[in-house]
Amino acid sequence: MIFGIILLLLTGLCWVGIAVTVSRAAVRHLDVDFIQFAASVVIAAAGVAVMMLHPVPGMKMDTPLSWILSGAVMLAGSGNFLMINLMRRAMICGNKAAVWAIAQSALICPFLMGMICFDADVTVLRCAGIIFILGGIVLFSAVGPVRRSRRKAVSWLPLAFGAFAASGAAQCLANLPSYWPETAMSGVLRACLVQSGTVGAFICSGFLRGGNRFRRRGTLFPVILLSAVQIASLFFLFYRGLNLVAANGCGSIGYPVAQGSCIAFFLLYNSLIRKERGGWKQVAALSLLLAGILVIGM
Repeated sequence: MIFGIILLLLTGLCWVGIAVTVSRAAVRHLDVDFIQFAASVVIAAAGVAVMMLHPVPGMKMDTPLSWILSGAVMLAGSGNFLMINLMRRAMICGNKAAVWAIAQSALICPFLMGMICFDADVTVLRCAGIIFILGGIVLFSAVGPVRRSRRKAVSWLPLAFGAFAASGAAQCLANLPSYWPETAMSGVLRACLVQSGTVGAFICSGFLRGGNRFRRRGTLFPVILLSAVQIASLFFLFYRGLNLVAANGCGSIGYPVAQGSCIAFFLLYNSLIRKERGGWKQVAALSLLLAGILVIGM
């Protein structure tokens, strides 16, 4: 049980690497689209290697339902691509911890989808958790921007909420196979499909750019960091941690521990390393957010 929680906390720490990558891209004006593309190719290649070495028994990919669910998971990758792009733009002028927290609060979306569409239990605790998270989002929205300009003060919020919407849609799509366990879609396969969707979104964005070339300069370290943290979390930490806490009857705390720790760790990084502080509003927002995430997992 304790080892499972440690693995989930390490997962949250790894996910901070994603936030650091996006924030560095915002500060240094790096091409986050190319970073996502290159990292997705590396992660997908690692996932294919894992599936070849350790094939999942009973996985069925020969039915229409399997193909539909695979398409949904690939669309989740495109949603992640859009989310990170919007987060980078929001972080240019907004408080980076607030942007990250608002986007990650989209974890309420798959809970709402389960309750509305799949008859998941509607409990008082889950409803209270959702209210706490929404309250945290409202307070994070009041945290001031990094650049003191009236236009900039307003412009980061729509981008942050756009990232929230894209993240929520992506999480709902990625969670759909869980409601049809007969397909036996493994976590590694889902990871590969998500990365394929990211690559597809990158290709589409290339057409939208027209003749503009992607800027690869300065992207080597972000690509390595993004690839490493996602490979470590997806293939070695997250799902193993989920299985260990579930084996002890506490499976519901898995996502909240990982998600809550990643928000808290990035806020610490942003305050101590980046020296961006949001005052009492940020502390109160984080407290509400973490309380909501913990309550929703009870």
